[in-house]
Amino acid sequence: MGDVRSGLPVAAGIGLGVASVAADRVDGTLRTALQFLASTGFSWGCVGFLVALPARTRGAAVAASVTALCAATGCYYWLNLGGGPFGGVLLAFGYWLALSVAGGAALGVLAHAIRRDRPQRAAVAAGVAGGLLAGAGIQIAVVDPGPAQLLNGGLQAAAGLLVVAWLFARRPAPRPWLRYAGATVLACTVAALVWDAVESVRVVGF
Repeated sequence: MGDVRSGLPVAAGIGLGVASVAADRVDGTLRTALQFLASTGFSWGCVGFLVALPARTRGAAVAASVTALCAATGCYYWLNLGGGPFGGVLLAFGYWLALSVAGGAALGVLAHAIRRDRPQRAAVAAGVAGGLLAGAGIQIAVVDPGPAQLLNGGLQAAAGLLVVAWLFARRPAPRPWLRYAGATVLACTVAALVWDAVESVRVVGF
């Protein structure tokens, strides 16, 4: 199931890309729900992380995560070809594709470590993964701390932390929770700063 040849990463990526486009084109409560589920740093990171978990090797985990995120990015911008100047769309696609490769590689390594590495390393990997999934939400809540953004960012951050904490809790004992907590705090801080830098790049057209 973790192998790219299973088709799961590609299917998950395409589904994410389509849902993300749909979130841009609807209104009201449906838009809010779809944006949370398919058009946030948490949702994209979560897909990249989850498709890597079943992989038996580190390389397979990285391949699964990168494939899913690249498929989502390609699908999203393919469906948005008419949404702006072609050059702008192409530039945005290239920017987010590069980030998909980098983020997917990191999430694949972390997912594999959480499932199959020694307890101490798994704890650190879980903390870092939680920080990556929560970072976008923390950045939103801190940079624009209005009520709506605090709620949006807080929900993203909480969801990212809960997903990883739940998966780490499912590991066989021992589970070094203090090491996990320390890694989480540090990773959340760094990830929020990284997301701020990512979002500061204004790609033409998007």
